Amino acid sequence: MKYFYNFVLKKSGYSIVLLLFVLGFFILQIPNFQLDASSDSLVLEGDNNLRYYENIKKNYGSDDYLIISYQVKDNLLAPEQLEHLARFRKDLKTVDQVKAVTTILDVPLFQSPPLSLTELASKNISIDNGNANLVLALEEFKTSPLYADNLVSKDGKTSAILITLKGNEVFAQRRQKRNTMRIQRANNELSTEELTQLISLEKQVLQDATTQSDLQAKTIAEIRTTIGKYRDKAGLFLGGLPMITTDIISYISSDLVVFSIAVIGLMTLILAFIFKGIRWVLIPIGISITGALTMTGVLAFLGWKVTVISSNFFSLLLVMTLSVTIHLVVRYRELAQNDPDLDYITLIKTTLEQMLKPCLFTTLTTIAAFGSLLISGIRPVIDFGWMMSIGVTIALVLSFIIFPIIMSFLPKAKIQTFNTELGITNSLASFTEKFGNHLLIVLVLFIGISAVGISKLSVENRFIDYFKESTEINQGLTLIDKKLGGTIPLEIVFDDLAEDYWYDEDLRVDIHKIHQYLDSLNETGKVLSIDTLMQILAQANDNTLPNGFFLNIIKNQISGAARTQIIDPYLSEDSGQLRMVIRIRETNTELKRAALIEKIEHFISKDIGFKKDTFHTTGMLVLYNNMLQSLFDSQIKTIAVVFAMIFIMFLFIFKSFTLSLLAIIPNMLPSLFILGIMGLMNIPLDLMTITISAIAIGIGVDNAIHYIHRFQEEFQKDKDYLATMYRSHNSIGLAMFYTSITVTLGFLILALSNFIPSIYFGVFTAIAMISALLANLTLLPKLILMVKPKI
Repeated sequence: MKYFYNFVLKKSGYSIVLLLFVLGFFILQIPNFQLDASSDSLVLEGDNNLRYYENIKKNYGSDDYLIISYQVKDNLLAPEQLEHLARFRKDLKTVDQVKAVTTILDVPLFQSPPLSLTELASKNISIDNGNANLVLALEEFKTSPLYADNLVSKDGKTSAILITLKGNEVFAQRRQKRNTMRIQRANNELSTEELTQLISLEKQVLQDATTQSDLQAKTIAEIRTTIGKYRDKAGLFLGGLPMITTDIISYISSDLVVFSIAVIGLMTLILAFIFKGIRWVLIPIGISITGALTMTGVLAFLGWKVTVISSNFFSLLLVMTLSVTIHLVVRYRELAQNDPDLDYITLIKTTLEQMLKPCLFTTLTTIAAFGSLLISGIRPVIDFGWMMSIGVTIALVLSFIIFPIIMSFLPKAKIQTFNTELGITNSLASFTEKFGNHLLIVLVLFIGISAVGISKLSVENRFIDYFKESTEINQGLTLIDKKLGGTIPLEIVFDDLAEDYWYDEDLRVDIHKIHQYLDSLNETGKVLSIDTLMQILAQANDNTLPNGFFLNIIKNQISGAARTQIIDPYLSEDSGQLRMVIRIRETNTELKRAALIEKIEHFISKDIGFKKDTFHTTGMLVLYNNMLQSLFDSQIKTIAVVFAMIFIMFLFIFKSFTLSLLAIIPNMLPSLFILGIMGLMNIPLDLMTITISAIAIGIGVDNAIHYIHRFQEEFQKDKDYLATMYRSHNSIGLAMFYTSITVTLGFLILALSNFIPSIYFGVFTAIAMISALLANLTLLPKLILMVKPKI
């Protein structure tokens, strides 16, 4: 390293040209940087249910449709209201990517006027056809097994407009093939050649997703413009999975820009207040921005997309890079004050040499902490682990290259004498000396309380809670959930029963029982199945179900419009499947996905008697639940493994079993503390909050390494543990305090976001940083004073 720094400092002109070339290459890649909030980021990559779900979508169509809630004050079927709705529908159909629009105007009616069994097969009554009785139609919409609480709310004031978007068959086939090969890879079923093919296919699917996402965002913008023209006679809210993903990308983009700028501004003010010198502000801020921009370019170059999980990577890298540069600045200023006559180049080189080892070790332990994310099985979480591991490496390298280069171009700064005994850090040292034993009692209490909180942790979060109540997306989802039968779909598919259904009365009775049971659950909204047709037929037959003979006549002669509504989505003679679609109410505060799925499966298998391998629960609710459960298992249960890895690294760094053990104890606290708070406050783990554990561990061990490394140096002066603690607090303790306060305030800015996971991320990361600082400036030195390990 001595030769490297000699080159950097003495050949700074060459160094800066080479550095600018490398940085320029990656920064020029930033225009290719992409965001992703697709359903891929919400499912488990190796989930076998994913392949089944893809096949179901292929047979019955995608559930990626838009919903517009159309709410009126008076009569939904008043002539002027129907005319307004017709014009609205016509304008929606002019949007280029809209494939079809379904409204109350075009769906078939069966009780307006009431039709007999024979008429059901021959007559096609709808408002569009002009042959519907509007008074009876309104009553049918409010009470129909098919339309009530689905297309029209039970109070008759709100109607749903379903918008089917055009798909891209080539994109869909490539995506399905990729998903199939991913599952094969997870099962070690791919050859080397097929693995190479999968890598190429994944890149192509990423490009497809970008194209589709851009087109989808444009389409939704056009639909919203159209909606804006028709708010005069109806309250309109847009919902549906495509809208949610598009809006999440918008939130991520906004947070990425606004909060990164806010963090930079706040860090600038804090550094100016702490160091009171322009260079000590511009150099750390400049290096931090350069590091974050470089990593952004690296992501663009590698084709990695930023998701909800990794959306705060830029802010994280800003503060982690700042942490390294603050340590360099503080050490430089200490050396300059202690030896004002020291040669300028020697001063810079000494700063770098003394700080390289602790900064390198902190980077390695941070990488180990983020490495815990690599075993999640969820691609966006894995990518986030890689992103941060690469990012902190870039932060270290750039800090130790740019700092000496810039300093070599600047004249030697005159360091004014400053008080190294910062009141707070000195007070923490005094507190540790006087009240250390009380601190141990508090520690035990904290661990006990945290353990209670951790025992209450869950992953049962509600997607609707991701957005503030004031946002349009929350209001729209709430209205659709409460008035129009729920939001998140759950599907139950029965194999090899389609043909038997028309002839087997016992089977029809069983399906009816299941339908009625699902409809009775508090968590469920609208339930639709082939039994819905049976209920309609019973209405037309004096509340008596027709026999198999009449069913076959109706099945073969029913109109195309009616078939697409009540048969094709729920019975497939090609695949032999019966399908039930249940929409789950996310506004239900008691919703527990895993328990609900288990309860439904138990009823079907135990109470009704279907064998478990003859039916499947699937849909986004199941896939999302599988992902969350996997996340919980892989992360919470492997924290001990992460600490074991870090303990082994401590053994290598400190070369002392006792010192390594003392270092690991206080750094378990921030992670346990955060998880305990979340459990006690009933805040569920999700894709973003699960990463806070890794961040808390990384931050904590960074502080421990810096403190113990300085403690070892200072101890050699007088072999006095207590005096060494005070000197360490007033030297490296300053850098730890400055870094932690700057970073904490920076992350608290995220509390202003409209995206609730970002708020939790910012607040809990700030708490983790403060708790890590306090643990390493109180508990860690107390343990050292108490045990007096060999140093």
